[in-house]
Amino acid sequence: MAIGTTGRNLILLISQLRAGSTLLQRMLANHGDIHSLPEPWIALPSLYALYSKKIDRRYKLEYSRYWARTAIESFVKRLPGGEEDYLNGFRLMLEHWYNCAMSGSGKRFFLDKCPRYYHIIPELRKVLPDAVFIFLLRNPLAVLNSIANVCGRTGCHMREFQHDLLSAPRRIVDGIKLSGEGCVVIRYEDLLTNPEAPVRKICEKLNIDFIPGMLKYGPANEFKDSYGYCMQPDRYAEGEPDAGNADRWALDMKDPQRWRLLDDYIRYVGRDIISAMGYSYEDLRRQLDTVKPNLMRLFLTAPLLRSLKER
Repeated sequence: MAIGTTGRNLILLISQLRAGSTLLQRMLANHGDIHSLPEPWIALPSLYALYSKKIDRRYKLEYSRYWARTAIESFVKRLPGGEEDYLNGFRLMLEHWYNCAMSGSGKRFFLDKCPRYYHIIPELRKVLPDAVFIFLLRNPLAVLNSIANVCGRTGCHMREFQHDLLSAPRRIVDGIKLSGEGCVVIRYEDLLTNPEAPVRKICEKLNIDFIPGMLKYGPANEFKDSYGYCMQPDRYAEGEPDAGNADRWALDMKDPQRWRLLDDYIRYVGRDIISAMGYSYEDLRRQLDTVKPNLMRLFLTAPLLRSLKER
């Protein structure tokens, strides 16, 4: 069955980085009606070219991203239908690419998993109103801890993940509010401790049968070149969710530098966003306070924002 220009039979999986999106992708792709490929990212550049207002000048393109966006805006203004002509062309492009990806699979849905689509949620909702959006949430402190582990024991030099940590939580919360009943919200911890319930919830939204075999997803050969898999391949070796991973982040917070990063991050994200994501700010605060290092040890640590801005 074909993907339509408005996103019919399309699933978009959005989350923070390191929130378990590769795990959920593999589980869903184990269904006979769902086809998926390693993170396509195909919707991000074309929409971001038009809507990105803040240019990250540390990331240079040979042709200048600033002037490219300026030229595209000027071009779009001169189209007979303006922005809608641009978006219609974008819809046709996505429809073609998704259907090419689906070719020969014999499946009904295509799952596009790209956590960083959080940058363009309102635009995706406008362009693909019939797509099913899945928002995967994870305890923000666990997300930070996982990113810090990828970057080394101290968690320094995390500049590459600045937006994944500072922008993503609020953008995702706003995207959930915008989507209303057009989305499914899943929490990573539930996916590990009671995977059948959230996977059934997704199947019900898609109007497909839940298959118990989805929870045992087997080898990951088809996803080995995906970004999420490559960052931590051992995490996906089990072949089924491991409840022991849900609170593993808490084992690292006794390290003074890691505690400093986690403490800075919970203060930055704030009570409102953490609560909107379905987590208890008070419980997370209490967990941190029980292992707070003494002032001398904290004096030797670096703040989170410095880690995110270091070259």
